[in-house]
Formats: sequence, structure tokens, C-alpha cells
Amino acid sequence: MILLTSFIFLLISDSSAETPIRFFKEEIIIELSENSIYVRGLYFFDNRSNFEIDATIVYPFPVDTNHLYPDKIELFDPKHPIDFVKMNEGIEWTLHFEPIAVETVVVEYKQIIKEESATYILEKLWKEKIDKAMFTIETPLDFKELNLSIKPDSVKTEENKQVYYITKRYFLPKGDLKITW
Repeated sequence: MILLTSFIFLLISDSSAETPIRFFKEEIIIELSENSIYVRGLYFFDNRSNFEIDATIVYPFPVDTNHLYPDKIELFDPKHPIDFVKMNEGIEWTLHFEPIAVETVVVEYKQIIKEESATYILEKLWKEKIDKAMFTIETPLDFKELNLSIKPDSVKTEENKQVYYITKRYFLPKGDLKITW
């Protein structure tokens, strides 16, 4: 089974105090093909404090015999690329926050898949509800038996693809988003 991992936001600080940085929204596009999966995620954070903060963020990828480390990774804010460090099973970067500010980050990656299934990990990653989670899953029309563990709000056929839409508000998942075809 292929695992697609949503952000694990590890905000590293020197104290055990709760961080004022909050992950509050995500917009995810997952494009499935016969042998690969492409993910584009737009992630929203806010700094609830009156001071500047630099936060280290870790984004892990599932790396095992079923799928390789992503062959393409891009990370940027809406205007500029962001430098990141590759780790054995993910990437890490530092995000700067101004006081009482919102920051957005886009992560894109492509992985080769060997099975007709994918899991976008949700349950283990979020410590609290996020305000909104939006998922768009695009598949070729010949993926006739697509099954999603979270019921889509709507399904549309566009040109030569099937598109599934899921929107959740004040969402704390009870399981992962599992996709099989």
C-alpha cells in the first residue's frame, strides 16, 4: 500500500510551552495515474503571538519497498522558493513568522507507485481540529472502481478525468484518507 503523508508539523522550541504557531487550513490536490501520484498541498499557518518566531517544520514521506523517495519535490511560499534539507524520509525547513501573521507554504511532490492504492495520512498528524481541509482527487476515467475512505461531497467528470471533491470544516479526522482502485 502506498502512503502519502500529510504534513507532520513539528515545531521545535527550547521550552515545553505550547507554541503560538497553529496549522489551520490545507488545500490538497492528489492526481493519480497508473504508476505515479502527484500531490500539491497548500498549507496555512498563523502566529498568534505578538513576537517574531522561526519554526522548524518537518514533512515526512513514506519511503519503503512499495514507493521510493519522491523524485520531484518543490517547496515555496506563493512568491519564492524555500530552501529545504532532504532527510532520509522527508524534508525540513524553517519558516519565519511576523507577529500576528499568516504564512502559506506550497509543497509539491511526485512519487512512483507500485500498487493501486494510496493513503494520505491524517489521523496521527493533527493534534487539534483545523478550520478547513479541502481535498481534490483526480483520476483517469479508466479508474472505474475508485474507493475513498472519506465520502466525497461531489464527483464530476471533466474532459478525460474523474474528479472527487471533499471539504471538511473544523475537522479532526478519525482515520486516514485511503484511496484504492
